[in-house]
Amino acid sequence: MFIFRLAQITVSVMAIALLCSSASAQTISPAEKLFQRADWVFNNAEQVHYGHRKVPAINQIKSFSNGRCEADTDCSGFVSYLLSEFPQQYEAIRSLQPERKYPQAKIYMQFFNELKLDKPTSGWLKIGQIEDLRRGDLIAWKKPQPQDGVKKKSNTGHVAIVIDKQGTIQETEINGKTYRYQSINVIDSSSVKHFQPELLPPLSSMPHRDGIGKGVVRIILDQSNRPIGYWEGTYWYEGGKEIRKPTLTESIAFARLVANNN
Repeated sequence: MFIFRLAQITVSVMAIALLCSSASAQTISPAEKLFQRADWVFNNAEQVHYGHRKVPAINQIKSFSNGRCEADTDCSGFVSYLLSEFPQQYEAIRSLQPERKYPQAKIYMQFFNELKLDKPTSGWLKIGQIEDLRRGDLIAWKKPQPQDGVKKKSNTGHVAIVIDKQGTIQETEINGKTYRYQSINVIDSSSVKHFQPELLPPLSSMPHRDGIGKGVVRIILDQSNRPIGYWEGTYWYEGGKEIRKPTLTESIAFARLVANNN
């Protein structure tokens, strides 16, 4: 009888543990799932390169049978791959640029900027203030182009996943001009050396940033803490030049992936 009773208790404890585990899994937010997927790529990528591969989002990362992967992708290709696990939310963005294999960074910025702050749209919610950013949120900006007065065409912008914020708002002076900024630790695919601490995928043999990585970017703020620019890092490897100062632009937006209840 004692053994039978002990077996009953053991089964009950196991059932409770299973239920708790299941309930815990169900409480993971879409934004957290997005971050975990990005972190898996970072930790398992054996081959890493920053490239503009004209293939669908799902093919931006190649998975191997040994559980490792290869990441040859740019910023929006990486984010599009991550979002392919959320087909309805991804389609809301992809449909804005159907002629391409995956949306460019400027399209992500455009979509995020048009979202509402108080009401989710197609599984997305706009984040208006930098202090409200949390892990798994996305940052997107559009780079100034020739029509904006710059000398030559470059990438359309950048999109990255937030890991966390780094400290308080700071100031720096460059050529007599003061810039206020908030440092944000992100995971992204980039050819720019980010501010420290910067981490490269542990299984890769990259000598410097050339694709997937973790590092700090600076979001430039006005006196009301409204984003007015970005400073991605200190050196642009793809272009072969130092980045000495931030880029000012109002084409920058934040968003959070949420459950799609439409």
